[in-house]
Amino acid sequence: MRKGKQTLKKIIMLKSKIKTHKQGKMYNQPHFFILNKGLNSGKPFKHYVCNSFVFLADDENEKEFYYFLLLGIWELRLFRPYLKGTAVEFVRLGDVLDVINETVNSINTGNRVFADVQKSLSQIEVLQSNLNLQLSYLMQLRKSLFYKYLKK
Repeated sequence: MRKGKQTLKKIIMLKSKIKTHKQGKMYNQPHFFILNKGLNSGKPFKHYVCNSFVFLADDENEKEFYYFLLLGIWELRLFRPYLKGTAVEFVRLGDVLDVINETVNSINTGNRVFADVQKSLSQIEVLQSNLNLQLSYLMQLRKSLFYKYLKK
């Protein structure tokens, strides 16, 4: 009975952290956005995207934990069974909460600790953004070479 009360308390706490984003609203606390429309529903973003939920964290550690947790859930396509709609698929807030709770409960059992993996994931993200920046510079260089030698 006690474990059921703790789980219910976690669900209520998590529900108060994830809201439907309203366009133009600014947030002072650490936050990230969760896409809720299309086949990429559930994908977390550090910048604003339309048609999204917003996760309002208490601190940066909580934000990073849930950001990478949701990124993993999205990469494993765990939201796919919950997609609703025919023309434009979407995921409901309640389904997002259910998937997060199921995942948190499964990763916090045994010897698996998600916090250990979190540091590696953030390093990979930094490397990926660096490579994307390098790729954009290469595209600019290629475009400038075409401009220099083909446009007269």
